[in-house]
Order: sequence, then structure tokens, then C-alpha cells
Amino acid sequence: MAFEIQSPNTGDTLKTLSPAAQAKLWKRGVDIFEQSSDYFADMEGGADAVIHTETDTSKGIGQTITFRTMAGFYDEPHMGEELFEEGDDFQELLIGSHDLTVDFLRHSVRLTQRMEEFMGMRGEIKGELPEQLGRWLGRTKSERMFMMFLHKLNPENLIYANGASQDTLLSTDTLDWDNIVAGGTQLGRMGGEKANVGKNQPLFRNVVAATTDALFSLKMDNNYKQLLREAGDRGGSNVMFKGGFTDVDGHIIKPYNPIDHDGRGAIGSPLNAKAWLGEAITAGTGTFAIKGGGSAAAAAKTKIKYFKHFAGYAFPFLPGDVLSPGSTTRYLLIINPPNAPTDPNKVGMYAYTTGNNGNTITITQRLGSAASGDRVTTLGAVSWNTGVWSGRHTEVHPIGATILPCNAKGVVFGDTLMLVKQAAYRGYGQFRNQRTEDMHNGGFVKDLFVTSVFGQAPRKNVDGRCPGVLRIRHALQYAGLPLPAVTA
Repeated sequence: MAFEIQSPNTGDTLKTLSPAAQAKLWKRGVDIFEQSSDYFADMEGGADAVIHTETDTSKGIGQTITFRTMAGFYDEPHMGEELFEEGDDFQELLIGSHDLTVDFLRHSVRLTQRMEEFMGMRGEIKGELPEQLGRWLGRTKSERMFMMFLHKLNPENLIYANGASQDTLLSTDTLDWDNIVAGGTQLGRMGGEKANVGKNQPLFRNVVAATTDALFSLKMDNNYKQLLREAGDRGGSNVMFKGGFTDVDGHIIKPYNPIDHDGRGAIGSPLNAKAWLGEAITAGTGTFAIKGGGSAAAAAKTKIKYFKHFAGYAFPFLPGDVLSPGSTTRYLLIINPPNAPTDPNKVGMYAYTTGNNGNTITITQRLGSAASGDRVTTLGAVSWNTGVWSGRHTEVHPIGATILPCNAKGVVFGDTLMLVKQAAYRGYGQFRNQRTEDMHNGGFVKDLFVTSVFGQAPRKNVDGRCPGVLRIRHALQYAGLPLPAVTA
């Protein structure tokens, strides 16, 4: 049977994607912009590490790696001449186990010899692809770890900044010195122990895993700036001058930078869901589907999950392990860019319930200037063009506008993780980041693959609690976005 070529990476498709592909002269090499990779890779290790990692090469599809736990001894002592005679005189051993399921995680890219010849880059593109597949796998592993921490913990593992709740968060309830110290205190009370984060020598710290957007507010925090002035190194080595972060009360800051990349896929991260509008929105009174991707061409891709980090998406962790998000009212903002042809820098607010399939979000209500159909003048706790929103609202958005989740007050929010020793398990099976390739049609068609047998789970004690992690939900302040300060 003849081999059927179904690939987006051919000379003909490149002609339609970019007129520049028809150029005669080419710079040798491929410029690839900075990308995120496996954020948790350097946290892997043994029992003292943040991510307790095990490899069992006998494990394959749908198999499990079992971790065992034991509770401590807390019975009362026998005193004087009391003897150990009855069964309940003896300490009861409380031993539990936690199974980590591993399964295949794979990705592939296909290209043809004609495509490489057409681009004038024979052999060069293929040479870049294994590294790119490895970066994809690293990002996918990190994404799944973040989603696991957001959706597979217990209620006591989630706190809100400054004692707020989801819909009472204000713009000032950001990640700051006080919230980190308070979170660390609570994590210690849960039984969390500092992890070894040292490279060449032991160094035990709690880890604050936060996006650079969340850490923007920490850098602006007066308590943190005072620490740098009064307790930091003198001169040019102070992080106020060289950048970076100093420890906060025994917590090491580990920034995560979810880059606004130039590929076709979700931007942001599970910690700070974000998307770009792919199809313009006009004023109206009916429901509609928000499309992502940032361009009409990207919006036409119906399989790409631009909104997989937004609430309401049934995220698949493994086959048979799919998030069930439930039905509730969720809100989002769409912020016009400063160069928008209509209403630059203005903001629209929308609501949805179960309409997030990952590729689009179906809106159930929209905030507008007059109530009609699904358009309302008050959405959540926000009324059209009143208070801090006066003169800021719009119902019209161009392609490329920024989409962010918000609460009922219109406050954009995200999450930060506080991690200690054995916050989670990461297991590898028969294959770990294996790169392979197939060739077809006499070598004319090349398929490159990356494969891992892989799984992750939060560490649980005998009682089913997760003592190694705390999730802080807080307001986010995006540098450069004209979001109003909601203070009430």
C-alpha cells in the first residue's frame, strides 16, 4: 500500500504560510526564540528533593509505581509499673501506600526532503527537531505538574491572599512578603519540611514557585524592598541592581517565565491562564464563542487548545484520568491593545459556565451599555462604566487582544505554589525522553518522535493529606496592561 503523506511541513504548505519562504538566499541556521522547558527538572531527586523521582524500567502503559508512607508514633507512654499486655497497649502501625500511574507520552513531527531543499536548509531543520521535541516534552511535563497541583490537592492546600475568597480578591491582594511568610507558617503546621535545593552542597529551603508576573508585585512590595536595602549585600551584588530574588524568610524564590511564544498553542501557564484573541468581537446581544491564537490563521486551527489553562476545561492527565471541572459561573476580561483601531486600552467583561472545550470558550453573558438578550449592564459585581471602570469598558475587541480570567469584581488572578520536601512524586517507566525516527518512501518522508513513560502525583500521607505543597491564589498585576485597581 502506498504511503500517504499527511504533513503540514512541505514545500507547498510553506509557500502558503509565508511569502518569505520563496526567497533565494538564506541565512544558514535556524533562529529559534527563547522557550520554556521543564521547570521542575532541577527539583528532581531522592527523598530530600522537592520532587521525589523514581525510575522503574519494567513499567509501561497503565502500570503503577507504589510509594509507601508511615505515620509517626503518638500514643501515651506507660509509666511506673504499667505493663504491655492488651493489644491497644502497643503502638499501632499506620502504613499507607500511594500508587503513581505511568503511561506513554509521545509527540512527533514530519517533514519531507523537498521541504528541506525548498527552504535551502538540507539537514539543518532535521538537526534542530530532536531538541525542539525535547523542549516540548519538558514543557508538557511541567504543565501537567502545575495542573496536578491546581486540581489534585485537598481543600486545605488552597489559601487566598490576605484571607480573601475567590470573588472577594482585590487588586491589592497580590503575592507579597506577608503572604509568603503566612503561607510558609501554615505549610510548616501541616508537616512540611524544607527540601534540599542545593547543587553542590546541602541547602534546605522552602520553594516559592511563582510566575514572573506574580513576582512583579513582590518586587514592588515595600517590605521586600526594605529587606534588600537593609539586609542585602552591599554594592553591585545586591539583587536590586543585578536582578533576581533574595530569600524570603527561609523561602527560595524560583521564578517561572511562561513566555508569550511565537508557536501555535496556549500561552501563559496553569498558574496564569492567558490567551490572545483570534477573531474580532463586535457588540451584540447573543452568545458567541471566543476564539484564541492571536490571528485568523491560528483561530482556524480547531484542534489546538488555546484555553486549556482556563477554568472549565476537562484537562486530560492520562488516559482514563480526565479532569471533571463541574459547572459554575466563570468570568474573563478581554483587554484591547494600545494600538487598537477602536477603544484602545479598554476592557470587556464576559461570563461562561461549561463552554470551555480548550479550543474556544462559549460566552453566556456579556457586559454592555444596555440590557438585551445575553447582554447585561451588571455582570458579577461590575456595572457598566461605573466606579474604577468609568470610561474603561468596551464591547468591541480586535484580533490580538489579551484574554485573562478574573473574579466577579473583575480582578485578574493567578496562583503561586509553595513547595517543600517531597511535594510530589514523579515516576519514569520503560522510556525516558527517548528520541527515535522513521523514514518512508525511500527516505523522502521523515518522522521524528519523542517518547516517555511517565506519571506524576502529589505526595499523600497515611490520612490522605498533602503536606508538601500549599497553593496561594492571589491577584495578578501584569506589567504593561491597563487594568484598573479594584479596591472595594
